Amino acid sequence: MIRRNLLKLLAILGLGSVAIFSIESSFMRRIIYKIEDLFKPMAKLPPDSEREEINLLSEGYTASVEMTLNSRCTSDYDENPKKFHWGMFDRTKKLSDAQIEKIVHQAKIPRFTGGKVEIRPKRNVLNFVIDNHASGLLRDWMMVESGMQQQAIGLICAARGVGMVFRSLGHDGTIISDTDYATIKIKLDAMKPTYEGSFWSSSPPMVTKPWLRGNLPEPVRDGNKPLISVLENLKIENRGGKRSTDESVSQLLWAARGRTPHFYKSRPWGMTIPTCRGEQNISNVYLISDYKLFRYINWHRNRPTHSLKVQGEIEIDSQNELTKLFPLGNCFIVMGKNDNFARALWEVGYQLLNLMLQAQALDLAFKAILLDENQKKTFRTIGIMDPVAALLLKRKSGHLEIL
Repeated sequence: MIRRNLLKLLAILGLGSVAIFSIESSFMRRIIYKIEDLFKPMAKLPPDSEREEINLLSEGYTASVEMTLNSRCTSDYDENPKKFHWGMFDRTKKLSDAQIEKIVHQAKIPRFTGGKVEIRPKRNVLNFVIDNHASGLLRDWMMVESGMQQQAIGLICAARGVGMVFRSLGHDGTIISDTDYATIKIKLDAMKPTYEGSFWSSSPPMVTKPWLRGNLPEPVRDGNKPLISVLENLKIENRGGKRSTDESVSQLLWAARGRTPHFYKSRPWGMTIPTCRGEQNISNVYLISDYKLFRYINWHRNRPTHSLKVQGEIEIDSQNELTKLFPLGNCFIVMGKNDNFARALWEVGYQLLNLMLQAQALDLAFKAILLDENQKKTFRTIGIMDPVAALLLKRKSGHLEIL
């Protein structure tokens, strides 16, 4: 009824034909949703005593790394996946304390530092905390680790069919005591299935215009290694794995920052990682291979895609410096930040964890590193403005074939 009346109103305003024929455009959706908010009262969440405890599906333990990455989203209570967040919290159900404790336990990450980087639950709200005394490079590294923890929670939730949403404490987080610095909060709650009656999807982005084929091999959106078991056994290095191929490098780039089928704020902006308020350029992902620097592109001509763009040749002195610093790797995926807020470091953490999970699921030889100042200097010389972390790979001989 509200939608029909809105269409009549838009017709009176001279927008009727646009509304009828372009109702699925993100622009028109945003207009209609804003008008709906003026007339539709905000529904209140029932008290916990009136909400039934959810039964988490056992299928979540078999959801693959790729399927989980493709299905990851955040949630809200507006009952409309295309309005704001894609995920829909279930107002009638709740999580138990034991279920929340289990999710936090399963979200353990491999560590680079020995500093305090913790998840502290308070009912169904998780507080992400680092040591307030940390400074300089160590503090940056711990911010990246906090981002890895945030992403681990999001991926466990995606695998188990649980809803989650960020509660911002500012672009840098905030001090909560003399010893503790909170980066962000995450709320967990029961979730409704969003992908055509399922919690998971192996589909490419769902847009009015078709997925724009890029110059990389198409990513695989389902696999045979369950996310939960891969995360449980994840290490920062896998020396005994296989050498990377064009296909596996393509898959890693998609895992780091690839496009997925969900919407955010009525736009087809779904990615394997969350973004702060939907901003698309907080960080970048680069590839160094065949003595060239590439930048990963996931959006082109107002459509999602999967491509590499050549940034330039790497000079011989820089090649030699890379070999000296990283003798075990001949291919690098590097994550760099584009602003000076901690949120960019958290986003690097999201991407780094995804890369490690995908590399482990493919049984690739890899080593994940947080860059020190000397390593950063070398990557800056190559053309990466503000490098933070990297995944070192052993790639098979031969040149990267861009389609």
